Amino acid sequence: MFQTKWILVPVLVLQLLACRAEFYSSTSGLEQLFSTEVALLEELQNYVDEITQHAEALQSEIDAIRVEHLSAMDSIGGYLNNPVNAFRLIKRLHSDWETFESSVKGDTSRADYLEAMAVLKENLSYPSQDDFVGSAIALTRLQQTYQLDVAELASGMLNGVKYGTAMSWQDCFVLGQHLYALRDYNHTVPWLQKSMQLLGEQSYGEEPASLDFMEAVVGYHQQMGDHENALNLINHVLAIEPEERRHLLETRTQLEDLITDGVKQGLLHTTARRPGDYHSSREFRMYEQVCRGELTPSPTAQRHLRCRLQRRRFDYAPFKLEELHADPPIVQVHDMVSQRESLFLQNAARPRIQRSTVYNQAGAGTTAAAFRTSQGASFNYSQYATTQRLSQHVADLSGLDMDYAENLQIANYGIGGHYEPHWDSFPEHHEYPEDDLYGNRLATAIYYLSDVVAGGGTAFPFLPLLVTPERGSLLFWYNLHPSGDQDFRTKHAACPVLQGSKWIANVWIRERNQDRVRPCDLHRNHLASLHFKNFD
Repeated sequence: MFQTKWILVPVLVLQLLACRAEFYSSTSGLEQLFSTEVALLEELQNYVDEITQHAEALQSEIDAIRVEHLSAMDSIGGYLNNPVNAFRLIKRLHSDWETFESSVKGDTSRADYLEAMAVLKENLSYPSQDDFVGSAIALTRLQQTYQLDVAELASGMLNGVKYGTAMSWQDCFVLGQHLYALRDYNHTVPWLQKSMQLLGEQSYGEEPASLDFMEAVVGYHQQMGDHENALNLINHVLAIEPEERRHLLETRTQLEDLITDGVKQGLLHTTARRPGDYHSSREFRMYEQVCRGELTPSPTAQRHLRCRLQRRRFDYAPFKLEELHADPPIVQVHDMVSQRESLFLQNAARPRIQRSTVYNQAGAGTTAAAFRTSQGASFNYSQYATTQRLSQHVADLSGLDMDYAENLQIANYGIGGHYEPHWDSFPEHHEYPEDDLYGNRLATAIYYLSDVVAGGGTAFPFLPLLVTPERGSLLFWYNLHPSGDQDFRTKHAACPVLQGSKWIANVWIRERNQDRVRPCDLHRNHLASLHFKNFD
């Protein structure tokens, strides 16, 4: 039983290594993988139905023969003296058993299934190794950002809400194994621990093969220097098979001595974060606290904020404007995009989305980065009536010239999709392309095209402010001081999506030809934000 259960894991890993495309960074891509599994499941069900029908036919013959044998048990001689019974015995051995053998030989269901699977593999979407690693990292990102309990996460619960089915012990082990390979030992430990707990709870948890596997996992804990879990696992195994596992007694004594002496050794203690690692910084911890709702603006900072109606051109319905922050000014405008428009934009983007990129440090082009996991597609505002309306809304709200805006970017976030703290404006040393006459990013607007069940907020660590995605609303702020200097307080991030699908449309407006609406100050006024340039 144990071997039958475990064999699923390497098969799963082999499938995940089939390199096709990137899917984990977008829920739209994950929908393709779900369609793949639907097709595979249907094909496997067809195969099972065929072999079940064949097996049932053979079982009915077996049952009939067993009835004959049972009736013969009282008196085999009397049974065989009956000429009908004798004929039937000879007939079965002469022809029926050849028919049974031919039936088994002629069963093409296995070959048909493998042939169908080969065709499906050529035509369906399969995740790559990058998808598997990316999804594993995403789970640990969610675990760390929202301080999720491994036991709850493995049971399919997120923040106390049951969203899905529980993970198996194999799921937990493979996740822990990959985190170990990625040298993320702090997250490896609880997943291996949970895996072994779940294995022990199985009906086959005390079989020798299960105990062999547990004994092998002890090695992981030893190498990491996790002496307590290694000792607990050894004690569990010895309690079930004390005589057969006597070779573990010496290891148990060694671990007990290490724990008693307080020895800190192993990968957990020797593998340190790189100096200057951003994920260990105070700023990054603030960002995570904002995402969790632990760090919020003070009552004093919110005292003068208002919700108000703002008139717009041509006597259209006024903007429903909510002030979220005073300095720098950040506003959220509600009911800007209808549900129909949101779905239209999502569907328009789906066939075109690719992995989102960021400007590299030298300013020469863009590249994909681990700190931004989403997929996006760009549209010229003139392409659709809907995109034209999005441009007009921002123009009416801000008065800025949208002729100097970048193309609209529609983005979708996948498993734990996020974008770590960053500025939208370019730094002083940014090298603009020779044909770029638009200048820096003066302002940012984000249209939320979907609600998000949990997580996925827009976080401003320095303010500290968390904006919850609200379908149809628009978030707006300026990235630059009136002097043209970067406003370092506007550093922001997309918190990891915990549950649901996050769709947004990004609007970036450049500073060229905007002086009539936002004239440049004669005096620099950037000192208010300079402290946040190099926060740590």
